Amino acid sequence: MHVPSVMFLAVALTGCTTLGQTYVAPTINQAARYSNGGTSGSKTVTAEAQWWRSFNDATLNNLVERGLAQNLTVAQAVERVVAARQSAIAAGLNNLPSGSTVAQSTASGSTRAGSSEVVHNLSTSFSWELDLFGGLAKEREAALATLDASVEEANGARLSLIGEIARTYIQARGYQDRLHIARSTLQAQNRTLDVTRQQNEAGVTSALDLAQLQGDVSTTAAAIPSLEIALSESIHRLGVLLGQEPSALEGTFNDGAQIPRTAATVSAGIPADLLRDRPDIRQAERELAAATADIGVAEADLYPGLSLGGNFTLASIATWSIGPSLSVPVFNRGQLKANVLLEESQARQAYLAYRSTVLVAVEEVENALVGFSKQQSRRSQLATSYTSYSQATELAEERYTVGETTLLTLLTAQRSLYSARDSLAQSSVEVALQYVSLSLALGGGWAITSAR
Repeated sequence: MHVPSVMFLAVALTGCTTLGQTYVAPTINQAARYSNGGTSGSKTVTAEAQWWRSFNDATLNNLVERGLAQNLTVAQAVERVVAARQSAIAAGLNNLPSGSTVAQSTASGSTRAGSSEVVHNLSTSFSWELDLFGGLAKEREAALATLDASVEEANGARLSLIGEIARTYIQARGYQDRLHIARSTLQAQNRTLDVTRQQNEAGVTSALDLAQLQGDVSTTAAAIPSLEIALSESIHRLGVLLGQEPSALEGTFNDGAQIPRTAATVSAGIPADLLRDRPDIRQAERELAAATADIGVAEADLYPGLSLGGNFTLASIATWSIGPSLSVPVFNRGQLKANVLLEESQARQAYLAYRSTVLVAVEEVENALVGFSKQQSRRSQLATSYTSYSQATELAEERYTVGETTLLTLLTAQRSLYSARDSLAQSSVEVALQYVSLSLALGGGWAITSAR
């Protein structure tokens, strides 16, 4: 086939082909609202909001900063961005000519004739695939979407890291506070036990009263090792999150700081805001875009491919050749059509994954809104309970010392106070954790160190 004929056929085929689908990013109904909307108004926890600073805890702020700089999981995600960027660059160059040049020198001669000859050869070849139907453009489109998806994966890794550091730190402070409660309660019980032993020796109290009090002392003491284990595990986890040895942060918790508390109020905005701020939704949308572009790549294989190739050789004389090459899929069209159907199925899967990601994100916000509100109410009630039991225990101790009440009354008051104090501490932890969960569900904080 002559060159003009080949070119005419290629141009004619180009004019009647549109590869793949025109991609349009999915949207969320702008009229949708959360059933538990929280504070009315615009969304307050955004991708740029450093929500953890509302705890006013310098140690937590420092841990988050160090974690973002040192965490190994985040570092791996960033490296995946680097790899995806290089793939996108390579895909952007795939419509340029490729070739190679070889230079060669050969020496020959004869000792008998006393002569020698050196021959120089220079050979260059090239090949250029013409993007007649847009298949190479679709490859570049898919590569760029994959790059965007890897960037969002890294953003999601940052968000998860911030959340895990905050949660682990809050839990560690909670265990620390509960240890203080258990130890102070144990001291108070031991003081009562000393008095009761003296009274028992004097015949004022019975052996039953003494045994009951000893049992309470042992029960309180038994709770301490479990709390110590949990505290150590939390500290070790923080060390690993910061890319350090597990025991590297043990000295950080010698200050006896309180459980982090925040007075911040949260406006969740509307579900459509999540498209902007949630890295997992942004990643799912980019993966859908890449899958859609891959359909066009597969469809391009169904059509003829045209490449322009040639070579140039310079030795004793110069020779060259250049011409087009047309390849037409004939015998494997069934396989190529199956590949198209496969890519279409994978695109539908990507769309379903996107929808699932959005629904889960909205669910997480709804749950966190309820959890944050209800835990605040619960903590308020437990604070009132703790105040009441504190007063009751003080009165019981005073009256027991002067013999105006029984040991059973005092023991009951001490048990109730210990339980109230411990429950209040756990509720304070839960309130802080719910605030963290709500901030994460809204996609807050990851953009402060964006890889873009």
